[in-house]
Amino acid sequence: MERQAVTMIKSMAPISVLLMTILVISCEPAVQAINYGKDGCSYCRMTIVEDLYGSELLTTKGKAHKFDSIECLAAFVIKDEVATEKIHNLYFTDFEEAGNLYPLQEMIFVQAKKLKSPMGLNLSAFRTQKTADDVALLYFGETMTWEQVKTYVETAWLK
Repeated sequence: MERQAVTMIKSMAPISVLLMTILVISCEPAVQAINYGKDGCSYCRMTIVEDLYGSELLTTKGKAHKFDSIECLAAFVIKDEVATEKIHNLYFTDFEEAGNLYPLQEMIFVQAKKLKSPMGLNLSAFRTQKTADDVALLYFGETMTWEQVKTYVETAWLK
């Protein structure tokens, strides 16, 4: 009888590991869709309207802070509105795929005077280097990394 119990427990170990894995994966914070025309920007409090510029900060607990522009999200991060260790990831709209959010690690940013953005710093995001380079050339701008975007927002907007 005791031997059967031990065998049964051993046979359930893989199932337990699988269930724990599923539980951990299901607890992973997930990006939330922006309801354009309804959601408000977590930084400037304006209604998020343009689906070319929406962005999102997702916390480790799954809370989504939504923004109407890249510069609003950058200012929110610069001002430590959410502690760095509590940020799960940042998400941006690919200018070519309006309304869809992609993680920071996939994005290249463009600052171009001739390509207007909602809050006036004229920042947009792209998922391919070629597209970002082409847009920067066409609109007399430059490509940027996220660190360069934060520096630009801090010097051009927050000071």
